Amino acid sequence: MARTGRLRAAAAGLALALSGLASAADCQTRPSQHWQGIAPGVWVWPGAAEDIEPGNRGHVATQVLIAQGRRATLIDPGPGLTHGRQVMRSARCELGLEIDRVLNSHAHAENVLGNAAFGPPAGSAAIEATASTRQSMAQRCESCRRAIADATADPALAQTPILLPAPVLQDGQRWRSDSGDWLTLEFRSAHSESDLAWWNERERLLVAPSLLYQDRLPELAQGSLQGWIAALQALDRLQPERLVGNRPMARAGLAATLDYLCELERQVLQALESGLSATEAMRLERLARQRLAGHAERHGFNLQRAWRELEPRWIQGLPAACPARD
Repeated sequence: MARTGRLRAAAAGLALALSGLASAADCQTRPSQHWQGIAPGVWVWPGAAEDIEPGNRGHVATQVLIAQGRRATLIDPGPGLTHGRQVMRSARCELGLEIDRVLNSHAHAENVLGNAAFGPPAGSAAIEATASTRQSMAQRCESCRRAIADATADPALAQTPILLPAPVLQDGQRWRSDSGDWLTLEFRSAHSESDLAWWNERERLLVAPSLLYQDRLPELAQGSLQGWIAALQALDRLQPERLVGNRPMARAGLAATLDYLCELERQVLQALESGLSATEAMRLERLARQRLAGHAERHGFNLQRAWRELEPRWIQGLPAACPARD
């Protein structure tokens, strides 16, 4: 038994030494400076403030890196294997951090396909999400992978392996880091079926990748307009001072996202009160968001989704999620 233990220890030591050599060789050519510090022990690699297209290769979601000593937790690894590898290398070479935990905020390709760089057989990081996100990824990631590959004209994305997370994250869980404790918050049926946010009270820092939008039009995906509004109202009550959504932002970013969704709700309810049909309502353009990326592609879709959700509630006389304007 003692001999077996010594052999295992020697093997582990050899593996660690080889890993160190590989890391040193990997960092001989210093990568570009990607990470921006936003709090002690917290960095972001911002995604492009535009829709998915060939020029950005699908990198429109921001990566968040949170240190625990020389180890780090990564929130949303990005759109594919290649980008995930770049994230791993840049964390190691720029910051001296090894990523040993990856969290998936929700089940959209541009956020989660980078899992392939971190889990088996490529890596050994723990990859985690909610049970609902894992289920949604199992159902949709094949088609989403094709869609993002088509949108970027990048054949490498079409070959990215789909690596599903362990369904272990739940609302209310806490975990520690160099920047303080993080509280996990889950919102069901908001932007998607399950959207995670993380709150650091000490730093007044909120990370909500799928719920906060800056410079891009929010998209009603698989969730609910009123559920999303309720999620943002709950997050606003935390009074965060710094936020990360699709990009780093000030608190005004939360207000802007909430304002768009509330305007969308008011527009549809006013159309219903006026006796307009759904087709007539689709022609309305009272929301001043035309300059945001994705407006032409998504605003009409958002109106349709909002109409389908709100019409039966309006018939039943149920209240709006947003307060009425004075």
